[in-house]
Amino acid sequence: MSRLLVLLALAGSLSAAVIPVEGDDLQAAVDAAPAHSVLVADSNRTLQINRTVVVAKPLTIVGLRARLVPRLGKTPILDVRAEGFRLRDFLLEGNADTVEQEHRAPLVLLQRGDFIVEDGEVRNSSKDGLMITPSVEFGDVEHGVVRNLVGRGIVRDVVSIGGAGDQGLFVRHILVENLRAYDSQLRGPAEVSDGAEYVTIRDVYAENCVYGIDMQDHDRRGQINRHVLLENIRVRNTQTAVRAANHDFGHDGLTIRNVSGTDWAPGARSLFEVRNTSNVLVENVRIYGCLDQPPVLVEDSRDVTLRDVSVIDCEDAPEAVLVENADRFRLDGLGLVGPRKPAAGLRYRVPRDQTLGGLVIRGVVAEGVRDAGIVFEKAGETSKLRSVVLDGNLATVRNPFRP
Repeated sequence: MSRLLVLLALAGSLSAAVIPVEGDDLQAAVDAAPAHSVLVADSNRTLQINRTVVVAKPLTIVGLRARLVPRLGKTPILDVRAEGFRLRDFLLEGNADTVEQEHRAPLVLLQRGDFIVEDGEVRNSSKDGLMITPSVEFGDVEHGVVRNLVGRGIVRDVVSIGGAGDQGLFVRHILVENLRAYDSQLRGPAEVSDGAEYVTIRDVYAENCVYGIDMQDHDRRGQINRHVLLENIRVRNTQTAVRAANHDFGHDGLTIRNVSGTDWAPGARSLFEVRNTSNVLVENVRIYGCLDQPPVLVEDSRDVTLRDVSVIDCEDAPEAVLVENADRFRLDGLGLVGPRKPAAGLRYRVPRDQTLGGLVIRGVVAEGVRDAGIVFEKAGETSKLRSVVLDGNLATVRNPFRP
């Protein structure tokens, strides 16, 4: 009786039907269930999936264990086409070891909003664990929650949040929290891309992945990401912690807090990078060691604030922070820690034929570097710097813009 009450509570309504999944045909159980009912799978049995299960009504599925059969490409386990979907206490397994990337597919495709996916694990997907994306048929995806999810051996992203802004379709108001990713061959825990707005991703751990979190477009106008909050991100043995690899389409409103990384993977690039994004706030970044790239890169962006950045034992890097073509840039707190320091602390570069300004640089502690603690560079004689405030820094300064 207590289990029944728990399931009824999961359904969100005491009037919801609770239906056990009998046999191996999950699609038949989904089709037969009334809307808003709870389907309870046997968590001691793993269903073999040879065709996508389409969910076209609001349902809750609890306890599902399912695995794609080998060599079956372009086939999600679940394709959700109705608002109000709930998936809880699940283990979904793909077949990445038998499917080529040209035939890849996510394990769960979420095409409608108002979903909750929680307390589960995804493994061995040829593409993503969950793919949240709009379609012409169903329109924008509005509101959704993913929490307490583990991904193992997912080839691409454990959670992919991607709009289709070039078609006027967006993903909005998505919360992802408590996400862990291990051994992602091509991507990492989460991606935000192509037309996503009001997205929060927090409490993320990545190990043996390419990145922690990626924000990007695919070079089509309209694929604009706005108002994204990323916080509490830890990475180990990845190539980069957080990257916003955007094109100049109007990406705006990115906040990143509490990022740390160590034991960087071979091929590591800048370990924290922001490109072509305006109104950016970055706070509390801790980077332990690195290879021969600047740990922090800001490029072609506007109104960017960095606060409390620490780079620990990173002697092979040319600088701790590289900023290029970034108007109205503010740095409040940069520390180079440990005996092995990069050649410079902050390097601020003005491109040819550009006039930049509105710089406020405070709290840089960069003693014992080989170049200078704060370095200003001009790409040519037409590069101009109109206004700079330097305050409270313990660093030498090299500035070719001085008259």
